[in-house]
Amino acid sequence: MIGGGRGNSALVWMGLLAFLLMGLRACDRPLAPEDAGGSPLDWQAAVPADPGADFAAPPETRRIELPTGETLHEGQVAHAMRQAGHAQTWSSFTWQVRDQPVTTIAPGLDRRHHFANAYLVGYVPFPEVEAWVPLAALAQRKRYQFDHEQYPGAPELWQTSREAFFHPRGDCEDHALALADWLIGLGHDARVVIGTMRGGGHAWVVLLDGPRTYLLEATEKRPVRALPLAAQLPDYRPEAMFNREHYWVNAGSSLTTDYRGAHWRPRSRFSRG
Repeated sequence: MIGGGRGNSALVWMGLLAFLLMGLRACDRPLAPEDAGGSPLDWQAAVPADPGADFAAPPETRRIELPTGETLHEGQVAHAMRQAGHAQTWSSFTWQVRDQPVTTIAPGLDRRHHFANAYLVGYVPFPEVEAWVPLAALAQRKRYQFDHEQYPGAPELWQTSREAFFHPRGDCEDHALALADWLIGLGHDARVVIGTMRGGGHAWVVLLDGPRTYLLEATEKRPVRALPLAAQLPDYRPEAMFNREHYWVNAGSSLTTDYRGAHWRPRSRFSRG
């Protein structure tokens, strides 16, 4: 009788432990993103038919204007890079005018260099959804993979926000561009941030909502509905940030968690057409 009681007790505890583990695994699963009507998102309807056309227009149609009124277009950037022997430099870098950073230049899948803002092409796969949905959707839709693994011989190639939904793999800036552009299309003040995270180069998204600033880790594969506040994430060290039109540089400390202060200096305004 005593032995039988202990056996039953052990079985009960094993059952409880199994139930607990199942619950923890369920919590680990990404939230199922839903549309405005509460139905699961139809990914097939969101995949763009022709993602490679984002840079079909001539490079002269993509330009930035500096605070001084000077303008610079991508054709001039390409010419300067050829002259310097860097036309096939497959990495992003800061473009400077008179020793002042004015924008970020990055190579795309077309093997041409473009302004960072140009990668936000206005692609919104699902309108009228809550702000947490794009983050959860990317967690399910896109896998993380380093560029040098996906594109042999090219350490860094950026995907436009549209391409990021077509290609199932990408690294941090691909995730961030897709997330920020979707949020902007929903009417939010979202920006892609470039900087470092625990010593390594990284890109993430900030969402400015009234007095609150949220930091969204676009590569996070276990998102939750409660978006984290930027002030609670000091490991992210911002250097620059941009949206579809503007490019800001952090002129203050890289330790800041403030993405609104006067230390954010506007350095250029992007336009196309």
